[in-house]
Amino acid sequence: MDLLDRFLAGMEVGVGAFTSCDIRLGCQLTFAPCSTASLHYCLAGMGALRIKNGPTIVLRQHSFALLPPGVVYSIGANENEDSGSVPLQRLQAPLFRESVPTLQAGDGAAGVLTACGEISIATASTPNLFSGLNQPLVEQFDLAAGLRDQFVILLAESVRPGIGTRALTEALLRQCLILLLRRTLDHDALPLPWMTALSDPGLARALEAILDRPSERFTVEALANIAGMSRSAFAAHFSRSLGQTPMELLRLTRLRRARELLATTNTSVAQIARRVGFSSRSNFSHAFRTAYGVDPTGFRAALFLSPKPT
Repeated sequence: MDLLDRFLAGMEVGVGAFTSCDIRLGCQLTFAPCSTASLHYCLAGMGALRIKNGPTIVLRQHSFALLPPGVVYSIGANENEDSGSVPLQRLQAPLFRESVPTLQAGDGAAGVLTACGEISIATASTPNLFSGLNQPLVEQFDLAAGLRDQFVILLAESVRPGIGTRALTEALLRQCLILLLRRTLDHDALPLPWMTALSDPGLARALEAILDRPSERFTVEALANIAGMSRSAFAAHFSRSLGQTPMELLRLTRLRRARELLATTNTSVAQIARRVGFSSRSNFSHAFRTAYGVDPTGFRAALFLSPKPT
């Protein structure tokens, strides 16, 4: 659990397009495949989320559904949802490609209202923790533990962004996802490959080595020895479970640590490069720019720039 906590503490998520879907009785809204994980949180009413060639998920107030990348699905609101009847009017959602505060399907009586959006990757230095999701993750939050307030703020910020919108929305989405995963773990379920990997003693030892000692000159062979596996078996198991190679995760861990040091210390860029394990300042600067779109000096300088008056 300690390793899981540390993994989640380093989780960074970006907020893709967010909108609310107001689907009236007798209507069905169909969503095109999304390249990343997408989510729906039921704010009011009742409906059914139907995944093409997959399960049907009943939505009621405070249902939270996280869907794998690439699935085609629809949400319908019908007075006879329980009977499995097909909604009368089918509409295609332009979600995730247009800035629309509310999508309304139909003009009849109220059916189901959801907050919906996509999860993007905050930076190139962040593992995509939800890319390995291969089945819907659904939890029902009760009224007291509902996440309505968080999603209402997410929607409001998406419609009218202001100073700090990115930081606020990313923090809110991260909080909601962690609460979803916590609920899932309470059922002893491990819905994501990396969560299963953390329960493997060998991989866990290798991951702890990377997180604890990112500045060490680890090789795949050295990490395989820590895991107690052959090099080939370790590399394959690691990549399959974590969605990246051991060296890629080591590089990302070094970059995140470097970013923290740049933001919180006056240590020189060259010293930070050495401290986190890069062989030279130039290699570090190139990797940092690739990950964050700015070199280390520019990143540090931007932290101390005051906003220009408008």
